[in-house]
Amino acid sequence: MEDQHAQVCQIKSEKIEQMKAHYIQDAKNRLPQYFSPEKRMSTSQSSIEQLQQNGLPKEIFWKMVEYNVSAKEGLSLSKLDEISEYIDFLASEYVVYHERVKRDYVGEERTQQIQELETIFKRCFERMAAVYTRSVGKFFERNDIPNESQVMQKSIAELFLRKVHQYNEFIQMEPDYTEIQGTNEEWLLRDSYFMGDVLRLMVSKLYTQCTIMPADLYSEADLCVAATIYQSAQKWLIPQKSTAVSEEQLGIELGLFAIKFQVALTKEDLSLHFKEKLATIFDSFYAYKIEDLNQRHKEAQEHLYNREQARYAPLDEEVVRYWTRTMCETLDHKGISAIFEEVIPYAFEEFKKKVQQGSKLERYQKNNEWDHFYAGSEQVNYRQSAAFTYKLRLNDWHYCLDKMNMDSNWYYLK
Repeated sequence: MEDQHAQVCQIKSEKIEQMKAHYIQDAKNRLPQYFSPEKRMSTSQSSIEQLQQNGLPKEIFWKMVEYNVSAKEGLSLSKLDEISEYIDFLASEYVVYHERVKRDYVGEERTQQIQELETIFKRCFERMAAVYTRSVGKFFERNDIPNESQVMQKSIAELFLRKVHQYNEFIQMEPDYTEIQGTNEEWLLRDSYFMGDVLRLMVSKLYTQCTIMPADLYSEADLCVAATIYQSAQKWLIPQKSTAVSEEQLGIELGLFAIKFQVALTKEDLSLHFKEKLATIFDSFYAYKIEDLNQRHKEAQEHLYNREQARYAPLDEEVVRYWTRTMCETLDHKGISAIFEEVIPYAFEEFKKKVQQGSKLERYQKNNEWDHFYAGSEQVNYRQSAAFTYKLRLNDWHYCLDKMNMDSNWYYLK
């Protein structure tokens, strides 16, 4: 405990004064307008001296608190892979407001404020968990991992409670963690932006390891990787419904998806039960994607007005499997560089051969997506952000590595 206290003191001396100075200067620049997590308020103080003397308003505007922690700063479908950060943010804000209510209110008024706090943060938590489980959880369930939404829900709830406990424990140890009580800066106690930022900073420096979770639930790392995998599938593969996708392209796309699983399995902080699910998920999704595109070909063949049914033959699954398997084997034996320098260019050449040989299949006609695969960044604009291009796939690979917190040796750096 003494060592931990000494570490806290060191962090304070290095960081807190800088953060405090920033908030005070920011307030000086804005007065008499003052921004808080609750609302943009107009204070009666026109100078920092008046603010120091009279302080910020006692009232907490709970509707704006809910907006900030759930809507403005809440979890969205595009940021599912940041679930751990959002749980941490929600837990720390809960503790900050709970402490504020305890400081500023007594008796029945305190009880009412605590009830308001509990109601709002319960709603915020439920929204956050629902966004995650209705997307990532349902994706796992569709890929042969039954009832996984419930497991994820329990994991998120347990992680939130453990984070709250961690923050509460820290405040019990360091009640004046901002070192402003009894000073001219005591008015910052009601600035929940400041109090929350300092609290998260202090705890992140003290507790550098992931929160330990029960063995049957998802860890922080599990939740992050699960979301990263889902978002990768949702970005590139799930929306892909075109009958113009060749075996080579699909094999490479599924291969890039497969090596993300392959790399994830090397992470030591993933739980064993989660790793065991990954192979099932990939195999199920792989089969689904083949079936999905073959269904598109079948529908094209059955079209009443289509007189060229031969253009929509089913995919040659052996060719697709060859490229996906080659990607995985190459990563194992040669590393990531060979994926981008050997396998993908080779697949591109094999595709071009079929085009040049005059294949009648729609997926081997000119003006295919492969034709723009090596387009420069100036040719890849916003509307083409989901296009099949080398640059976008490389960027996506690095993005996934960042989100899964992988070692630098997995990056492809020329």
